[in-house]
Amino acid sequence: MFGKRSPQRAEATDRNSIRARVSVHLAAPLAESQALRDRIADAVVPLTSEVISDAGRRLPASDAVFALFPEPEALTRLAEAVREQRAARGDGWPVLIVGLSPDRLTEFGGWLADAAPADLVQGLRLIVERDPERIVAQLPGRLEAVVEPNVIAMPVSTEVDNREYKYFYCLSPELRGLLAHLQELAENNISRIYLLGGPGAGKTSLAYYYFLARTRGNFVTVNLTAEATDDKAAMKSLLCGHVSGAFPGAGSRTGAFSHARDGVCFLDESHGVSGSVMEVLMEALDSNQYLPYGASAKRPLDCAVVFASNRSWDTLIASVNMDEHARLGAMILHLPDLAVRREDLIAVLATTLDGMRRRATTWVAPAGLSQAAWQAIGDCPWRGNTRALIRVIETAFVTAASRRAPLIERDAVDEAMAIWEPETHASHALYTSGGR
Repeated sequence: MFGKRSPQRAEATDRNSIRARVSVHLAAPLAESQALRDRIADAVVPLTSEVISDAGRRLPASDAVFALFPEPEALTRLAEAVREQRAARGDGWPVLIVGLSPDRLTEFGGWLADAAPADLVQGLRLIVERDPERIVAQLPGRLEAVVEPNVIAMPVSTEVDNREYKYFYCLSPELRGLLAHLQELAENNISRIYLLGGPGAGKTSLAYYYFLARTRGNFVTVNLTAEATDDKAAMKSLLCGHVSGAFPGAGSRTGAFSHARDGVCFLDESHGVSGSVMEVLMEALDSNQYLPYGASAKRPLDCAVVFASNRSWDTLIASVNMDEHARLGAMILHLPDLAVRREDLIAVLATTLDGMRRRATTWVAPAGLSQAAWQAIGDCPWRGNTRALIRVIETAFVTAASRRAPLIERDAVDEAMAIWEPETHASHALYTSGGR
């Protein structure tokens, strides 16, 4: 027996038919604390059987593995064992729950950056607290199965051939649920989607995941606000292409719709669509066919179209013609903000710290954040989402490293937030707030 159960907890287990097996790995010297072991047993007993064992050299068959403050090498061994058991079972078990201290997040970021390409993040759940008791208290909320993907591997440039990948972490239940829904939309040939999410929330990554789920064609991105022009011929050429001789000196051009083929045409920043841009879109979307500029015959619109905007739904509705909106015919999906996706926030923060550490030459990287700095990160609404968090951490890292500080302190985070994530700004009212 790993730890002792209180009589009340034992009765709760007897009343429940749920039986789960939890293996526990405690870093030294925590492994010597019987009080902590008993506390873990008390926390998980309502959802587990009595079999709670230490994770030793070989991980026993488990439904969940809890690693508290693990060293990277030990965490790798556990992740490999979890991956093996998940592959054999195919039911979303076991999950790997990792309890981390904020003052060691740089080290964990290095582990995560190496683990993602090696497919070692399957079923990963994260908790960050300095106090082990507070980590243990959150265990019951992390024990459910993880059946959805929890990381999206995408090329650094989605439209240029390259072998360098970046990883979009989807560890939080809120985001994993959205991935599952996108998978179903792709499998059932839903070809119009409107993604609403704050700036920097990850709309491009989700559109790319939808493209991967379709398993065909190309992924083509068009920023409608950046490309917007009153020249209808230019917009028609961009989206629909043009034939040779369409205008003086013109060769043929493959437009975004044709280049996507059976894949996905991702129309970003679509809240600014009006005038000639909307005219071209309406011609194509209303009839599922389009006419390249200068051509005499229409072509079928074979690709899926994903729109994206960082504006709130109220802002969009107030500015759109409802007839035009109906012609878009898109499923509307809301991307949750980073502030409510705590586990994704942890992953972004840790890998950003590690990225800065890898680039540093003369600086000694801070090992992580002080408790006060971590509290400030957790309390922030993150209206700029992932993009703002990365800028804040990069700036705070430079401040701490320049001071030769072992940790990023609260004042460095506050100063960085004043630049990249201000409390008040005129744009806050425009942006969508998914779940904040």
